[in-house]
Amino acid sequence: MIVRAQRFYRVHRHLPRIARRTITEETPKIIPNEGIIPSAEVPATEAQETRHVAEMREKLELRKKTIESLKAAVQKPFSDIQDQVSEAQVPANEVERPLSEVHWALADGYEVGGHLEHGKGPLNRHDQKGLPTWGDWGICVKIIGIGGPTASTVLTLPNLWLRDNCRCATCVNQDTMQRALDTFSIPTDILPQEVVTLKEGIQVKWSNDGHMSLYPWDWILRHRKKTGIPISKEEKQMRVDPYKYWGTEIESNPPSVHYDEIMADEKGVGAWTAKIREYGFCYVDECPVTPEKTQELLERIAFIRQTHYGGFYDFTSDLTMKDTAYTTLALPAHTDTTYFTDPAGLQMFHLLSHTDGEGGASLLVDGFNAARTLLKESRSAYEILAKTPIPWHASGNEGITITPAKKFPVFSFQDLEEGKLPKLLQVRWNNDDRGVVRLREDYGMGAEKWYRAARKWNEILKRPAMEYWAQLMPGRPLIFDNWRVLHGRSAFRGKRRMCGGYINHDDYVSRWRNTNFTRDEVLSQIL
Repeated sequence: MIVRAQRFYRVHRHLPRIARRTITEETPKIIPNEGIIPSAEVPATEAQETRHVAEMREKLELRKKTIESLKAAVQKPFSDIQDQVSEAQVPANEVERPLSEVHWALADGYEVGGHLEHGKGPLNRHDQKGLPTWGDWGICVKIIGIGGPTASTVLTLPNLWLRDNCRCATCVNQDTMQRALDTFSIPTDILPQEVVTLKEGIQVKWSNDGHMSLYPWDWILRHRKKTGIPISKEEKQMRVDPYKYWGTEIESNPPSVHYDEIMADEKGVGAWTAKIREYGFCYVDECPVTPEKTQELLERIAFIRQTHYGGFYDFTSDLTMKDTAYTTLALPAHTDTTYFTDPAGLQMFHLLSHTDGEGGASLLVDGFNAARTLLKESRSAYEILAKTPIPWHASGNEGITITPAKKFPVFSFQDLEEGKLPKLLQVRWNNDDRGVVRLREDYGMGAEKWYRAARKWNEILKRPAMEYWAQLMPGRPLIFDNWRVLHGRSAFRGKRRMCGGYINHDDYVSRWRNTNFTRDEVLSQIL
């Protein structure tokens, strides 16, 4: 009984005391460690009460401002919020500090030709100068970015990862840039024998076979786990959104490049692909009005993709292929080839002629801009279109039934990074080619939610402020990124002759890289 009583006492002795006090409508008074009680219980002077009321009003005003700022933040696109967070973490007057004699990003204490110490155990992680040691855990390096010493961090480079990524001529075929080292021949417990800091990078002599590896500092920094704080002005600049978003206002100054510039040299192709990359579309001025010259122009970027429509196409509205594109009907804003696992990347249209009729204005909508608008106005609708898998198909022609290898949502994203908001990679939208949305999907998704979200998306796409209408003209081909820009047209009468073709997205991006950056810069982006 004694034990039970003690247990009961231990459980209940900490319960808060409930005071029986008279409830009044007088101004509450805050008493330290007691909470809020009626002021009638604690007499106060008029000056104290006045000061208390002023303090309460100040706190309420501060809370009100905080709530308003949070509401404003929620209404902004996620990318804008992320930019503000990054800016807030990096002081405007970036902290200046003495540059290391080895590399600007390294902490003080590293020396050119200096040997990093081997830590004998988990309790021996730093040397006498405070620099990280190396051991079973890998090679550790202390870096300091533009945020100053307070933004320092220690990078841990695992030994097996380092050995597998040696870029020397023995480990990588310098002609093909393919790995020549057998990854699985590396001992899992491999250790360095010697680690030296050089101007060029970290030099490692491996204990198992004496192989020498050199890892450039910039390469090490590029492959570190990124944080919210950039470590250099260059890295900060790389986080700037590369896209220019647009709506109907683009009509006043649409991007264009002259045909002769593109055909002259690689610099012209670079200017062309850079504008496609930035705006999602571009015109070509003064192109000869022939299918042959148009095909040569398109192939300046890459080879033309073959589909069930053929390769380079030259067609009229005669329903040669069973698709509404081969009619005179109006087409709403859509992306092409949603039914391929890998939809076409670029698409070109060149109007060669339009006789005995009128109409057929072309419509472009910046899908990325529309998606940003959806995110701002309805985050739930954005998430539903990003998560609900949709079946797409092409089955109008005899003997052809094409569907993707799996169902894809309307929005697809780039690689997810911890602590960062996902960046939109692709819009896949053609309501005419859409299959049946399942009544129930995983993660709470399903038809009812999808229809509500899709209705909102469709409404945004059809806003006049989003639509750019233009009449195609002979001699002025249009090319656009089919992963970003939706296209359509108004109905027309008469006979139109159109030519063009598709290019794979990966091939287009490769061409953009190699005509806008040096070979070393390109390799540094992907290796």
